[in-house]
Amino acid sequence: MPFGLLVSRGNIKLVSGVSQVRKILMDLLYQALPEMIATLIGVVVGGVGALYIDSRRELSNKKKRAEIILYNIFGELEDNFLALEKARPAYEETSFGKSFYISTIAWETATTGGDLPDIMGFELADIIENQYSILQNLAYYVNLMTQLWFAPDSIEGKREMQGGFRKNILNSIQEAIEYHSFVIQKITETQKTLND
Repeated sequence: MPFGLLVSRGNIKLVSGVSQVRKILMDLLYQALPEMIATLIGVVVGGVGALYIDSRRELSNKKKRAEIILYNIFGELEDNFLALEKARPAYEETSFGKSFYISTIAWETATTGGDLPDIMGFELADIIENQYSILQNLAYYVNLMTQLWFAPDSIEGKREMQGGFRKNILNSIQEAIEYHSFVIQKITETQKTLND
């Protein structure tokens, strides 16, 4: 016949017999079970709450990043647009044009993390990327034209190169100016939805 000491809520009992041990163990289980269930429910509810709060915080951070990125890109594109407007007459009226700077700092900073489409959406990221690809192409030809200014006149085909660069610069300026209003409109629409 089994026997042993059983400690329950500060009481020490000497038990003998299997049925008595089972009864006491079942009583202990029934006393502890509600507390165990409540603890498990509390852990689950707390975990779900923490996940919800974390996802809300992440969404809020993305929204703030998108606002800052769009603000910077908007300003940079506006500055570039003004530079294009000022430079276009020099390329239309002369064969050598004028050197000017196209900024891409805001775009390069925004794309550094690699998560830009996730922050502002794939469509808007593509639209902005298209505008910057036009601007980077333009900057490439302006740089070539500027280097050509300093080349000696004795270089064979200098006039033809100058004419080709000028043509590419004018086409890129026109393309960038035409696409500019569409890009700015999309950025403005996105900024409004972020602020709502």
